[in-house]
Order: sequence, then structure tokens, then C-alpha cells
Amino acid sequence: MLADGTAATASIQEITATADVGFGTFYNHFDGKPQLFEAAAEQVFEQWGEQLDRWNAASDDPAEIYAAAFRRSGRLLVTHSDEAKLIAYSGYHLLDSKIGLGPRARRDLRRAVKAGRFTIDDVELALAKTAGFLFGLLHTWLQTPAKVGADQVDDAAEELLRIFGLKPAEARRIAHRPLEGADELAFW
Repeated sequence: MLADGTAATASIQEITATADVGFGTFYNHFDGKPQLFEAAAEQVFEQWGEQLDRWNAASDDPAEIYAAAFRRSGRLLVTHSDEAKLIAYSGYHLLDSKIGLGPRARRDLRRAVKAGRFTIDDVELALAKTAGFLFGLLHTWLQTPAKVGADQVDDAAEELLRIFGLKPAEARRIAHRPLEGADELAFW
């Protein structure tokens, strides 16, 4: 953490001093702060994706895997403000990353279609809908934290499951079942 408590407003000089590296070293790796933050965000999201993969290995139902990943990610956003702000700063660019959450969500959506669990014509549009729901929850939480919690995240997961073709009762059952590891959510 930098002197003012945020990295977004830090100067390159503050960043290099905090990291104990010289200007030259910084500019050998990054053109500026946007590239530094992009690299940091990708690393954080890749670590989160790896954690989701470990949790989801226990299920063989692609609809449950998708819903659990969405629910864990939504819960993490509303309990970890620094990471939430990083995601808000990164925006929809995350969907285009070769690592992290976007590729995993795309993979999970494709598996659910292949298994006949979801009726999706366009996986990329389904991915954008998923991100839209998460960004909507994130935006609302950043504006009014009391409005978004685990229940609202689960409701959003249920709605997405219905949009993707599950019957309402099954979508509700999957989106509101106990979530293993929910108390252990952390990026690190």
C-alpha cells in the first residue's frame, strides 16, 4: 500500500520506491502505470481462477461448476474492496485476457452447452452477460455496500441459470445450495 492508501493515484516514483526498484527497471518492464496495473490484475485473476478450479474439481455438473464460480466470485467482490476496485478499474478488458477468469468462464459455459445443461447459441454473448451481472453487482456494491451481499449474488446466479436454459426450480436449487469454502474466500 502506498502513502495515500491507493495505488491508482500513486506516482511512478512512489511505486518504484515502494517496490525498491529503479525507474529504469520499471520502464524495462512497463510503459507506464496502465501496463503495471494490467499485469497485476491478470496475476490476481489468474490466482483466483486457479483457486476456483481447485474448488470446482469436486463437481462433475457443468451447470453447478459455472454457478459456484459465479457465486464465489460475486461474494469475493463484496467482501474484498481492494480487489473489487481492481476489477472495476480493469472492466470488460478482463474478458479478452488469455488468463484469469474470462477463459475459465468461457470454458465452463462451453462444457455446460456440450453436456446439454445450457441452451446457449453464442458463448461469447453468454460470457458478456455473466460479466454484466458481476459488474452490475460490483457497481451497486461500490455505490451502496448494504444493497449487495451473498443473497443478491445467489439471486443473480439463479437468474443467469434460467437465462441459460435451466428450469426455475433447478436454477434456484443450484444457486442457493450451500457453497463449500465460502468462508475461506480470499485472493491470496
